Formats: sequence, structure tokens, C-alpha cells
Amino acid sequence: MKEYDYSLDAIKGFSCILMIGAHIPIYFNGNERVFQIIASLAPVLFFAVSGVTTTFQARRKSLLSLFSFYVLFAVIGFSYNLMWRPDVQAFSVMDVPQIITLGVLSVFLLEKYLKPALVVYLLLPLLLFSVHYFIGNQLPDFPLKTMLFTETIGFTYFPWIFAFVAGVFAYRCSNKVNLILALGAALLLGIFSYGGLHEADFIKYNMSVKYFLLSLVVLFGAFFIFRRKPSYSPSNFIIFFGQHSFLFLFTHLFFILTFDRLGLGSLYIVLMWGLVLGCTYVAMRILMWLNRYIDPYLNHPVPWVIIVLAVVAIPVLISNAELIILSEAALGILFSLNYKKLSSLMPATSSPRDRAALQEVIHEKA
Repeated sequence: MKEYDYSLDAIKGFSCILMIGAHIPIYFNGNERVFQIIASLAPVLFFAVSGVTTTFQARRKSLLSLFSFYVLFAVIGFSYNLMWRPDVQAFSVMDVPQIITLGVLSVFLLEKYLKPALVVYLLLPLLLFSVHYFIGNQLPDFPLKTMLFTETIGFTYFPWIFAFVAGVFAYRCSNKVNLILALGAALLLGIFSYGGLHEADFIKYNMSVKYFLLSLVVLFGAFFIFRRKPSYSPSNFIIFFGQHSFLFLFTHLFFILTFDRLGLGSLYIVLMWGLVLGCTYVAMRILMWLNRYIDPYLNHPVPWVIIVLAVVAIPVLISNAELIILSEAALGILFSLNYKKLSSLMPATSSPRDRAALQEVIHEKA
């Protein structure tokens, strides 16, 4: 039986902590802004680990199974978008669930059918960013442009898929290489920043060269730091957040939005961080305990059809922003607690090779 690798959970757990700093709606000034910029890199680590875990799925899942699940994942995931933007405009923006869908499917296709050499996973991030930087802003509007390229908001295919493939490289290469690449990216960042730093260079959506280099520093640096530790305690709260990161995504945002509406945004920033972190941890534990009484009812497609329809219908039928946020948060939390149930309802792996791989994985975990 292979030893469970907690380093990926640790990286995701660390990204969860960063999310709190990035999402709390407090405006920083001067040097304090640095903390918010670093925190905004949380999705880079989140996406990188998603790329790695997709390579495991490629050994035991069929394309039909994975595609079916992630289409629903993206649609139900609009509940997260609607917590940020409680109106129908949220359906026009690509956020975390939608880019995860595109990233996972992209890495899956690479692993399943092309099986590229390791160096390809190093070159692809540079290619993806180059397409964004040199081509994206030059193109006229077309129907899928808001999904492929961005200028102001949203996680779009170019350049954000870079994090998924870079994560695969960082996981498979030696840890010494991760250190070298982190230091190399830091050196390049210093060279590009010689003429001075501007806050506009570190706005994540319309990614600049400096933000891309900073992302590589954090990505390779995080893999180096967390993968060099020989062991992790399963009871570590960072591991807990990493193992339940999707539930964390909805729960921490619910508390941030609630506290903001209660006027607590004027609290000292460290108190806000601690308050959100503590409430999120306690609420996750309670929600997981309560879910034991709910999950038996989600073994059939009908409840999932209702959830999908509710996610889409709520912003159409309801005009009150607070009610939309509350309803979508409830649906998102329900989904995050039970998405593995949904996965089990997808079409089974189709080929004998896939079924054999699945049996091997089951045997390893037994």
C-alpha cells in the first residue's frame, strides 16, 4: 500500500489561509498592500494541486465520466460566482469552479492521450502566458473571448491554465529543481522590476509579466517547502483545510460577506483574519457532522437535478441580493459536502484498461 501524500493537502491548506487575506474587503495602503498581493496568489496553488490530482484521475477515469462530472461541477459552481455577484451577470464570468473544470479537462486529455514528456509541462506555462500576453489583447471580440481571454475580471483559459500544468511539473520534478526555478523566477522578477514597481502590475486578472513571475516564485517555492517535509500529522488544521478545500471555499466566503454586511470590516485586520478563520473551521466541522443525515438522500440523480435547476433559477426568480447570496451559499455548501456522491453517479469507466486501473487503486486503498 502506497503512503498517502499529505504534501498536496498542505499546499491546498496553505492556499486556503491565503484566500482569507485576499477576500476580506479591506483596502490596504502602502506596504500593507504587499500582504494582499501575496494572498491573491492563492488560486495559483489551488489550481496547481488540481492539475496534479488530475494526473491520478487519468489512470482510472474515462473521458465521458470526467467530462460529465465537471460540466455539472461548473454549472453548480456558479453558486460560488453568485455569492460574489448576486445577479444573472454572474453567469457571464469565469470563476474558480469554471476554470477548474477547464484546467482538469485539459490536463486529463494531455495525460490520457498524449502522455507528454516532463519538459513539456515546463514549457506549456510559458506558452500559455505568451498567448495571453502577446495575442489576447490584440484580438477583436468574439463569442468565446470572455472564456479564453480576459482584460478586467475572471479566470480565463489564457493564461490561468498555466498553473495546472506547472503544478504537474513541480510535483514530478526533483525538489532541487523546484528551488532553482523559484530562485530563477525571483531573479527575473527583480530584473523586470528594476525600473520600479507599480500596483497595476500585480492585478491578477489581466496578468502582467511581473505577476506571472511572482506566481512562479510562489508555486515552485511552495512545492519546494511543503514537499521537503518528511511527514505531516493528519490532525493538522492546515491538512484539514486542504482535504476539504472546496467546502472551505464556500464557508469562508459566507463568513466574510456576513461580517462585511454586519459592519465588522472596520476591525483590526488581524482580528478579522482570526475571526474568519476560526468561524470557518468550527462551521466546517459542524457542517460535516450534520451532513451525515443528508448524504443518504443524494444517492439518486433527482436531488442533483433539483440542485442544478435551483442554482440557475434563483437569480432569475429572486431580486433580493442577500437572499440570493444566502440561497446560493446553502446550495454551494451542500454541493461541496457531497460532490463525491455526484461523481459516483457519473458513467462508469468504459475501457477494460480503465476498469483494471480502478481496481488497482481500490486494492491499494484497502
